[in-house]
Amino acid sequence: MNKRKIFFLTGGIVLVWILAFYWLTVEKAHSRPKDDEILSGINSIQQNVKALEIQDFLKVDARHGVAPFRTDRGGYGISYWERNLTGWKVKSTRTDGEPKVWKVDGGDPSSFHIVWNIDPEHVQTLQYYFLRERGYSIGGGQQHYVPSILMKMEVPTKGNSYGVKKLPKEWIFAMKLSDGSEGPGLSFGGGFNLGLYSRFGWLPLDENKNEVEFRDISNSSSYSHGSVREEFMHPLSKEQLERGQY
Repeated sequence: MNKRKIFFLTGGIVLVWILAFYWLTVEKAHSRPKDDEILSGINSIQQNVKALEIQDFLKVDARHGVAPFRTDRGGYGISYWERNLTGWKVKSTRTDGEPKVWKVDGGDPSSFHIVWNIDPEHVQTLQYYFLRERGYSIGGGQQHYVPSILMKMEVPTKGNSYGVKKLPKEWIFAMKLSDGSEGPGLSFGGGFNLGLYSRFGWLPLDENKNEVEFRDISNSSSYSHGSVREEFMHPLSKEQLERGQY
């Protein structure tokens, strides 16, 4: 291969890298899929339930976003999106819009976000919790006492059925503390292990701070395409919290 061909080949490779860098860094900062693209993407992987209305597109970072939607059954759904060289692609959808923790990067708790889309009737405030049971263990000739943890984050709905909220820094710090089980830390496969005695919870409240009974009318279902990691959030009651039964 002569020098001229090498020059053009090298130049072509450099150009491709420049375009790829622009696509993944500069342009992506303000990009989002169009509503018709979101509808088409969701309905291409769902069965039995059809998305009718895209409510919004919420970016959690430059490459990941959430599109809440309404279904033909009157339900509230969530779709998860990721951007690559070919554009935004739907990774997963679910029609049970109850709050769950999306592990955007499974091994990095600082990337975790609470995602929800529920019927807003009567719900004025959502309380989210990180909870850890008190425990005691003996191992290696040492005693290990684990104090209980109860951390709360309160989010006003402002009339919206949906939302995305990053986990507070205080939660992330607490999640990384040992709870006396095999975790927390990185588990097999590179995912963050919350530990046996830790969990997330949620509690919906009305304008008077009274509990709201949550009922899902959409015949909850979930359809996945690709890899999206979520952590279940346990429904809580004021009585449970007052008695420490979590």
